[in-house]
Amino acid sequence: MDSIDKALDADWWRDQTILAAQLRDLVEGFDSIASFAVPYARLPRRLGAYAEEFPRWADFASQTPQALLLRPKLGGSAVRALIETAAEAVRVHRETVAAGKAGAAAAVARLVGQLDDFDREILAAQDWTLDPVPQRVIAERLGVHPVSVSRNLPRARARFAEMLADPAHQEVVEHASELRRRLGPYLPAEAAALDLRRLGVDPSSQAGQVLLHIAGPYARRDDWLESTATAAGGRARALAAVGAVFDGQGAPKTDTLLDALTSLGISTGIALAFLECQVALRRFSDNWVPWAGDTTANMTEAALHVLGVPATAETIFATIGGSRISVERVNAVLSKDSRFARASRSTWGLSAWALPEYVGIAHAIGERIDARGGRATSIEVMSDLRAQFPDITESSIRSYMSTLEFITTRGMIRRRTKADGWPPVPPLNTIRGVLRNGPNEIRIAIPVTSELLRGSGQTVHPAVATAVGVAPGEQRTFVSPHGAVTLYWKLASTTGANLGSLRAQAAGVEAATGDTLVLGLRVDDTSLEVTRLGSEEQAAVRLHKLLGRAIRNPVAALAAALDCRREDVGAVLAARGDHNLASLLDIS
Repeated sequence: MDSIDKALDADWWRDQTILAAQLRDLVEGFDSIASFAVPYARLPRRLGAYAEEFPRWADFASQTPQALLLRPKLGGSAVRALIETAAEAVRVHRETVAAGKAGAAAAVARLVGQLDDFDREILAAQDWTLDPVPQRVIAERLGVHPVSVSRNLPRARARFAEMLADPAHQEVVEHASELRRRLGPYLPAEAAALDLRRLGVDPSSQAGQVLLHIAGPYARRDDWLESTATAAGGRARALAAVGAVFDGQGAPKTDTLLDALTSLGISTGIALAFLECQVALRRFSDNWVPWAGDTTANMTEAALHVLGVPATAETIFATIGGSRISVERVNAVLSKDSRFARASRSTWGLSAWALPEYVGIAHAIGERIDARGGRATSIEVMSDLRAQFPDITESSIRSYMSTLEFITTRGMIRRRTKADGWPPVPPLNTIRGVLRNGPNEIRIAIPVTSELLRGSGQTVHPAVATAVGVAPGEQRTFVSPHGAVTLYWKLASTTGANLGSLRAQAAGVEAATGDTLVLGLRVDDTSLEVTRLGSEEQAAVRLHKLLGRAIRNPVAALAAALDCRREDVGAVLAARGDHNLASLLDIS
């Protein structure tokens, strides 16, 4: 019989010749499309029930129209549509073969041209564009109800996918695949436009939009495009790849990060551009570090990542470079920020490195004693510490060995225990600048220096600490109208007891360098009186401020304050070096 090469007439199903013929005989050139998938999305829906049984045209080859009409739900219109769609597939295939390679733009135009106007409109506005249009706007353009758009969009997508799978449009698939390879999962929008132009396609044209959609699909993210082909978008994948590198390295090299990104299909140039636009990263020479902002702490952390080993504040400062910070600021954040841990007396590392933390020389001495069973020779401790912390001097180690925290007997050192008690302190009247004012107040004269005004702590003789009720390992806080001051006596102190910052106290009485602060520490209620003693003040005023009370007989008052006989006042003052105070009384 003659093959069908045009639409069947209305009474075709009455023609017994047609009804009895196999589809391969009804459609000329049927075998050329036998391996192609049947485009069910372009066929009546009732035929979709047979998609699993007849996935390709070859599966229909031996079927006759009469046999198909006997199947459930298949009427004449459905069988007719099947035959005509097969004939159309053959025609398109022949034309494609005859035309050869048409070029990217023409190949996409041929593909899109097979869609009807409705499908083409909704796909162009919803899928192919980087800026999807709301369905209600599409409906207004087409003059239909929005429900019509939402219902037909899935079928339009299915029809487009089937057409794309048709070998007749293999050229489109090849161009899209090459574009996907070149673009990768994440890239600047301008880079995508450049590659489309290389294909001879205008990026703003429908052909350019369709190719970009098939290659991705891609979505706009500011000035970049990211592939949404996977659950994790292109940008998220790139960030995850970079994060994985930083999980293993604190300051990776550029090439290491580029390798991680290019393994995703991102080109080297685009990968470098991606790194350089990450505000959470900062480049130091050829190393990259996490970056949370231009603070001293963040810059210090970055410098340590780059160095990779513990370093001094000076080395860290030199690594950071610039003039916005100082060594003092670096030292301050190293001491206060939990991101940093002291690795030795003068070096710092990152807490994340989990290095043995250096707490202090006394702590290190105690650890070495404990490690040797509670007792060790001084030589052993010295050797151990010098090996572990080379920047600790021998003299510093010996100084801390001699503190109250340890007992050294015949070359053997151990920790002090309660049974050892405390060594005696000298009488209070032997300490320069210290006087009593009754049984509950100790008065201390402290020169005002630039260090005091900056807030540095002040050393206090152990006899003073003992007099105000502070034993080794203890502290007391005294309160004045200008704030609180703590007197503390650490067992590991090489200078005895100490007072906290007196900066607020000095400011409260308007003291300046060259003046003297007289502190009255009350033992009973821990109150603190602060008096400024100027260098220009007369002898009587000075004595009044030093003693903290009115004076009738200076010698008698001083004898009471020094807890000595009147005739011994001069000798006591001279012995403890208070010559200026003695001269006020004209005592020689």
